[in-house]
Amino acid sequence: MSVRASLVTLERIYKTVLIILTIFMFITVTYNVFMRFVINQSVGWADELSRFIFIWISFLGAVLAYKKDEHVGLSFLVDKIRSPRVRRGIGILQQSLILGLLVLLTYFGYHSSTTVMNVSPALSIPMSWVYLIVPFCGFLMCMMAIYKLVALFRGADIDTNTMHSVE
Repeated sequence: MSVRASLVTLERIYKTVLIILTIFMFITVTYNVFMRFVINQSVGWADELSRFIFIWISFLGAVLAYKKDEHVGLSFLVDKIRSPRVRRGIGILQQSLILGLLVLLTYFGYHSSTTVMNVSPALSIPMSWVYLIVPFCGFLMCMMAIYKLVALFRGADIDTNTMHSVE
């Protein structure tokens, strides 16, 4: 199996996990709403579980958005620059700054997730399990930032969505 085919397979698995988490969160919230307003009995663990799933979906979705360059960006100034060399230089600077911030996010996310000792009140699970999503997604985005930087150094234009070549 080629690297490209492996990456496509991994992305499909990743998207499937996101879909499953979203469905599971929907079911949990629907169950809690039914219990609260129809049966008149609140379910504490459902609030907490849906909150934790939402955190995981948000971070996992951020990775996918970064891969596809779908995060909010202000490119109107860069779009006016005609020189591909200057645009590429701006892209390198941009991805370098993003990589630096992602390294910090990953490092401090790992530190937080490994040093936290508390457990969630309703589910009684270690909060480190919830916090582990931060270094995990930070690491994935670091790898993508490195990939994008390499593509820019090899001559890709800033408009070229370098991670789309994986699709």
